[in-house]
Parts: sequence; C-alpha cells; structure tokens
Amino acid sequence: MSPSAVLFLAASVWGIYWLPLRWMEAAGLEGAWAVGIFNLLPVPVLAGWIVLSGQAHGPWRIAVAVGLLSGGGMGCYALGLVYSGVVRATMLFYLTPVWGTLIGILWLGERVDWSRWSAIGLGLAGLALLLSGGDGVAMPLNAGDALALASGVLWAGAAAVIRANPGQPLAAMTMHQFLFAGLTGLGFAVLALGSLTPSGGAVLRSLPVAALGSVGMIMPSVLAIFWAQRRVYPGRAGLLMMSEAMVAVVSATLLLPEEIMAPLQWLGAMLIVGACLVEVLATREAARRAAR
Repeated sequence: MSPSAVLFLAASVWGIYWLPLRWMEAAGLEGAWAVGIFNLLPVPVLAGWIVLSGQAHGPWRIAVAVGLLSGGGMGCYALGLVYSGVVRATMLFYLTPVWGTLIGILWLGERVDWSRWSAIGLGLAGLALLLSGGDGVAMPLNAGDALALASGVLWAGAAAVIRANPGQPLAAMTMHQFLFAGLTGLGFAVLALGSLTPSGGAVLRSLPVAALGSVGMIMPSVLAIFWAQRRVYPGRAGLLMMSEAMVAVVSATLLLPEEIMAPLQWLGAMLIVGACLVEVLATREAARRAAR
C-alpha cells in the first residue's frame, strides 16, 4: 500500500475516535475517566516495544516537550469529543493551521504571505459562526468547546517543536503522546470535575472496548500517520489527513441524533475546512518556491 493510501486510511480512523469514548461512557465511566484510561492503555505496549527493539529514545527534554504538547492536545481533543458535539469539537481542533501559522511567525520567525493570512481570516470567521447560536448571536464556550479549541493550540505547538527538532524516535514520541493524553484526562477528572474514582465494575466493562479502540485502532493509526508523513509531501499529507474531518462529520451526523447545527454554524465549519485547504496549498507553494 502506498504511503498516501496509508495516510488517508490512518487519518480516517481518527474520525471515529469518539465512538469508543462514548461506548465507555455508556458502560458507566464518566467521560474524563474514559479519556484517561483509553489513552494510558497503549503506554506499556509502546514501552515494551522500545525496550525489546532497543530503539533509541532521543533527548529526554525534547521527548517530554513533544509528549506534553501533543499528548495534552490529544487529551483535550478527546475531552472535547466527550463534553461537546463531535462535529463542533472536530472543527475547533481543525483551527490548528491558524495557531500553527501564528506560532511559526512569533517563534520560528517564518515569513507569511497573503494566502496564509487569508487562511487565518477564514479560520477565525468560521470560529465565530460555529460558536454562534445559529442566528448570528454569539454563545459562550462550554467546557468541551474550550478544550477542543485548546487542543488545536497545543497540537500546533507540538508540531513547531518537532519541526525545530526533526528525527525524533517514532515509538518514543508516540508513547509520550499517549502518556500525557491519559494524564490530561485523569487530571481533568480529578481537578476540574472532582469526580470520584470509578467503580471497578465500570472499568472492567469498558476495558474490552478501550483496549480494542486504543491499542487496536488509535495506536496503529498514530504510528502509521507518523510513518507516512515522513514519506509524503507535506502539502499532500495535509489534504489526505482531512479524511478525519469527513469521517467524523458523516459518522456523527448518522449515529448521533443530537448532532444538529444551524445553517450558519455549518457555514462556519465550511470556512474552517476552507482555511485548512488554503493553508495546505500555501505551504505547498512555498515549499516549491524554496526548492527552485
């Protein structure tokens, strides 16, 4: 299978990330506990792989920084899927290119042309419409919305660290991502919600779904995405990975009757997707100019 096909399919899997989390809730786990347990299960598997394969770990400081940012982003995204609408959380996460461009300007000193500024404008306009009440009257962010929005900022920060420190070991980077994602979920459960420890019965009932979803589905997709991204042109990779948004919107619309948005909010979602497309195309054109 070609790297492009691997990337498209692996990103598509993230479009149903919400399903096992909602099933774990139905088994009796409060949402944040579900996020924590779900993301911690792959950690011992990846740690064992690192030890048995003798794979180099890389600098601890960089690994922890990448794990803290990408894992925090992943955990916040999962929490957003639980405490907000799936479509809303997905679109708020897809504002990542906006934050990535701003981080690139402020931290990496990147030069930005009009097309990338237009992507920022489209993304922020889409955000305003998505968070409207459907009649153009702004609604305050709920906890799930804020977490999903924060996930994009953290993920953009992780991408900037990886860009500044290329060549990080794949398994170690993935292990730290799941570790900090799980800790984000547990931390939110304990500190923000004051949740009591879940019952042993609820944990046991949810473990089969959690293991299948995290170790059997999400962990391989993360590894496949990292592998394919090193072999696919960045602009093409960005377009292929938008399969996640497509699958998330379609699956949530079909399976969750409460996933109802007003026309203005759908327009906001379309503007955010448009901002991602503009950003991808602008990045690809800049790379072509640099290669000449």
